[in-house]
Amino acid sequence: MGGVVAYVGFLSVMVGTAMGLYFGLKLVKLI
Repeated sequence: MGGVVAYVGFLSVMVGTAMGLYFGLKLVKLI
């Protein structure tokens, strides 16, 4: 059970990081 929670948390962090980098690059291009 704990492994599943850790896996979901890991995916959330990865997706959050990817989204942050994506929007960060879009903002840099706009400036």
